[in-house]
Amino acid sequence: MIKKRQLIADLPDGKLLYSLPIRVHKLLGDNHVLEPDVATVRQGMGTFNDFRFLRLRHEVPVSEIGRNGWEPLAKGGAFSFYYSDIHLLLNWQNDGAELSAVNIAHNGQDAQVRQASEYWRRSGSTYSKRSQKGFSARALPAECIIAGKGPAILSQSDVSAAYLLGWVNSRFIRWIIETQANDHEYNTGIVKKVPWIEGFSSGNELVDLTIETVQKLQFAGAINDTNSCFIPILSADSFKESLEQWNRVNQDAESALSSVMADWDTFIDQLYGVDSSSLQLDNQDEDSSSQEEDEEQEVESSTVRSESAGNAIGIMVGFVFGRWDLRLAFDRSFAPKLPGPLDPLPVCPPGTLVGPDGLPAEPGRIVSEEWLRARPDANTFPPEGSVKKPTIPDSNYPLRISWDGVLVDDPGFNSGQPHRDDIVRRVREALDLLWKDKAHEIEQEACDILGVTELRDYFRKPAGFFQDHLKRYSKSRRKAPIYWLLSTGSGAYTLWLYYHRLTDQTLYACVNDYLIPKLDDVSKDIKRLQADLAEGGPAQKRQRLEDLVDFEQELRDFRDELLRVAELPYKPDLNDGVMITASPLWKLFRHNQWRKDLEACWHNLEAGEYDWAHLAYAIWPERVREKCKVDRSIAIAHDLEELYQGDLAEPRKRRKKATG
Repeated sequence: MIKKRQLIADLPDGKLLYSLPIRVHKLLGDNHVLEPDVATVRQGMGTFNDFRFLRLRHEVPVSEIGRNGWEPLAKGGAFSFYYSDIHLLLNWQNDGAELSAVNIAHNGQDAQVRQASEYWRRSGSTYSKRSQKGFSARALPAECIIAGKGPAILSQSDVSAAYLLGWVNSRFIRWIIETQANDHEYNTGIVKKVPWIEGFSSGNELVDLTIETVQKLQFAGAINDTNSCFIPILSADSFKESLEQWNRVNQDAESALSSVMADWDTFIDQLYGVDSSSLQLDNQDEDSSSQEEDEEQEVESSTVRSESAGNAIGIMVGFVFGRWDLRLAFDRSFAPKLPGPLDPLPVCPPGTLVGPDGLPAEPGRIVSEEWLRARPDANTFPPEGSVKKPTIPDSNYPLRISWDGVLVDDPGFNSGQPHRDDIVRRVREALDLLWKDKAHEIEQEACDILGVTELRDYFRKPAGFFQDHLKRYSKSRRKAPIYWLLSTGSGAYTLWLYYHRLTDQTLYACVNDYLIPKLDDVSKDIKRLQADLAEGGPAQKRQRLEDLVDFEQELRDFRDELLRVAELPYKPDLNDGVMITASPLWKLFRHNQWRKDLEACWHNLEAGEYDWAHLAYAIWPERVREKCKVDRSIAIAHDLEELYQGDLAEPRKRRKKATG
């Protein structure tokens, strides 16, 4: 009879797991383990300042995403099996020079910044190092940097990455990992020592199912306009049908996930000679069946339609600003094939309106339908010269695009026509193109789901579209809305700015093209009313006059604040991220929490805490130049290394741990 004491001594780290069956004890004491037999498990780098060095994918200029620029970062994330979008980017410009300089200044070496760098950008699996819900692994696409909180499982044998993904997500393997974890922390050492039994040759069918499942989950995620693989999918029948179609895609993906996980559980149980059905896992149903969590699930279920409707309206706004290609909603054959689960993520989401260089379209550079059909997949463009007419005139594109990135909430005076760039008018143009004679019915359908009387209410109120957009575009503790709602004090007049079209002239354009003409109209109306009242016009016009006078003052205040910010000078650089770029305009946002966040960010910027930001250098150049003399990382950020006067000594090498 095998002695328990000897079994415990043979366990990884001598874990005291008295309740384990003898069969499991033997497995855990086996010398055949994941590493080094089959794969390696590696924990990656740390930034030490996430606000400075991390961005959400939609924040930075698309042209700067890629190797030696803003690179995708796998940094753990929410509990999720098999698939989760990689939504973070890391500033790795100039081979991470700025980040290294920060670490050297604080630690004397940059080893942690480059930890496991020889394993970066390889495809495999990734997981969250810590999770209260339990262990879960997701596909890791190629060309991603791995972070300390998002370790990677990488094959170093003929065992495929897809097999390892299914294997590590099986119930028995997860149980082994969770049983040995302390406080829900899944250190790489635990995963490395999971016992390995060869079964790859008999698991080919499961590998194919695993890849198919990840693709379905990826396609379901691509419905959301924040996803790196977003494609606009809309039903031609009705708005409700679009939501039901999205729901069917999600249900199909969840069904595939449930099925493949059950298959893997059965396969691994047979392979390891165990019955894992009675094992207790952190994320089993009994752990999530409390009354409080049931109530949360009911609330989530009741709001999912509203969130989907908000997402759909956001897609319409994206069509109007020329962010998304409306033709893909007409005809799915225009959409490129999505990358495989382990392939590099596309630089632009496949639904992007692009030019022939594959980057976001500019005036006069919209790709033709011929170019779209010739595109093999989201990561590949048609061979040069293979498309006779790669672009079309803007006039041939089905929708007028607001290239300046500005829309206005202006329904017009006295039942007149809405402003040419009125946001509701523009969204209705997109609705008319997509749903033709059903457009009005579908608009009302959307309003009913969103709980508003009309679409204008949804756009005008800070708790409407902007709040929904802010929620969707906030992840990993970063808030990054790209459609900005700027308003007068009462909200009677608003402008919508598209973050990716901001320039140092945008605020002047807002004043010259929108506010000054509006002020002229209001001034003329005031004079007409004053004349009517002087001639004994109806008394009810007096209240109208008072309202217009107040409105005129609000418009003047709005104009003055825009000009004040413009003359700071305001020179937006998208590398700074949304929050810093928006912070000078904090007084013009009416969403309370967002306004408070921006105000705090602006005060930090004023105080010199973010002198690495390009906006700080634009507004306070002398202060930043002085800072460059003593802080090499800031000098690197502004390409002013010649100003740095400190020590340029090589970083200390990290001492190796003593062995033996």
